Amino acid sequence: MKSTILLTICSLFISIFSFGQTSTEQFETESHGNASFTDNGVIFNILSHVNTYDIQANYPNTGWNGTSVDNRYIDNSAPGNQATGTSFSIKTTSNLFKVNRFWVFASASNLDLTAVGNLTISGKLSGVTKFTQTKTTGFATSLGSTNGFTLIDLTNLNGQNYSNIIIDQLQITAGGGYQYLCLDAFTWVKDTGIVLATNDVKSSKKGVNIYPNPTSGPLTIKTEDNKKLEVYSQSGQLIKTIDTKKGINETNISELPAGNYLIKASSESYKIIKR
Repeated sequence: MKSTILLTICSLFISIFSFGQTSTEQFETESHGNASFTDNGVIFNILSHVNTYDIQANYPNTGWNGTSVDNRYIDNSAPGNQATGTSFSIKTTSNLFKVNRFWVFASASNLDLTAVGNLTISGKLSGVTKFTQTKTTGFATSLGSTNGFTLIDLTNLNGQNYSNIIIDQLQITAGGGYQYLCLDAFTWVKDTGIVLATNDVKSSKKGVNIYPNPTSGPLTIKTEDNKKLEVYSQSGQLIKTIDTKKGINETNISELPAGNYLIKASSESYKIIKR
């Protein structure tokens, strides 16, 4: 009974919180031709699915605000590198993130903005799609004040707010007449810590209890039999093994950098946050 009350009290304090830092990547410090970029200490990889995407820096005054210092962005501008269904992602394995908004230039391969097309925006976490929406209207059809760019606002995309969904990959896919895509002014939120909801913390009489969570390093692991636990990073790399015996075991992960980790024991897995 006491343990049930304690678990209930703990559940009140363990809920999903994000300690985020909002940042806008303008790409102006990135190198032409790179297939990655760094913003707020986080490295994002540019993944090309259909056509080749990288940092473009050869065309001054063509970014989303049209100024002379706005020269760089992500696109597929190499000759012959535009096709129907063109698609790319930005992905990081070092941090989770959320997306607020970004600007896109979507056109035919000859940069004709009057082409009729659509964009599918998807957010993924560990390969699992967390949201996907297709935008079919509201695209810029001339250069105008935004230099031909259209704002994609995740706080109100097709009437839904996706800006609070935690992901590690944002994918953009063009449809219809859109064959050229350019992304600029990427505003995102860096999650420096996520406290797990109660249903994310697994425990059972025949399984494993791990606490405290979050932890600054020390961990207490209670098991019903001898087990070998494996600690994995967010990128899926095995970084530590822990041998436990039936009963209460004390261990420490102070040597690991702050972040989110997965502890696997047999067929069960446990999310742990290291502060």
